[in-house]
Amino acid sequence: MLTIRQIEIFHAVMITKTVSGAARMLGTSQPGLSRMIGHMEDKLRFRLFDRTRGRLLPTPEAQALFQEVEHVFKGFSDLEYVVQRLAKGVDRTFRVGASPSLGHSVVPQMLSRLTGNYPEVTIQFDILSVEQAVDWLALQRGDYALTVFPIDHPNVLSSRIGTGRMVCAVPAGHHLADRPRITLADIQGERIQSFRKETPHGQIIARMYEEAGEELDVATYVRFAETAVAFVANGMGVALVDSFTAMQAHADSVRFLEFEQPGTLPVYVSRNLEIARTLVGETFEEIARNILIALPRSAAHSHP
Repeated sequence: MLTIRQIEIFHAVMITKTVSGAARMLGTSQPGLSRMIGHMEDKLRFRLFDRTRGRLLPTPEAQALFQEVEHVFKGFSDLEYVVQRLAKGVDRTFRVGASPSLGHSVVPQMLSRLTGNYPEVTIQFDILSVEQAVDWLALQRGDYALTVFPIDHPNVLSSRIGTGRMVCAVPAGHHLADRPRITLADIQGERIQSFRKETPHGQIIARMYEEAGEELDVATYVRFAETAVAFVANGMGVALVDSFTAMQAHADSVRFLEFEQPGTLPVYVSRNLEIARTLVGETFEEIARNILIALPRSAAHSHP
């Protein structure tokens, strides 16, 4: 059998019709290439070229071999094309899900950077509730999930990659609106928009109140932080929401205040362990970590 290098040399000589042309094409020396052709003929046990008066004429055997070599080179070309498309993420749909507060704040920035690296990749993005997240990954409906809670399933790996914090949303005209920092005691007596205690946000808020020795009196229960902010904007009271929700564009009617002792909100990236990671997926993980690390840790987010 001929080696790939020998097939490449034979193909170059047949294409250029001269040893000197093939040597230039392959970036090698002319004497070395001539020796390689001699070795090939010894291995094949028939002549490939008739050398007469400096001319290199393919023998009938070489012509027949060249037809087969052309098929091989087309296979190499097709393989290179496939490799290039895979490297660029072409023909690949990258499926990402996220908790609402993350999906409406930092995830668009993450995916923007990802598509900057892989402009050919197609993105499928979904907002996931707590109830949806486990099945979404476990049943392989998605590749990655970015959530504010770990996903508890034997086939899912959840890695903590960052944190947010709880802030207080108040109406723009509220008497606390101009305060740089507040405590839970400052909002005692206010109508609180909050979350059920079993939810990720609800657990953090309950712990904050417990550590502060304050009593939480909820006026309105909501499922999503965006809903709580909308209620605040419409004069229904104040709300404890996460800093990712505060990063989003809101009406001038809401201010976000920092707590003296804010509860922290973990951020997890999760994937199905039964699906091999792709280069696109590894890049997404790196981008997600870097963006979360770069976020300000205690800057007040307000929209004057």
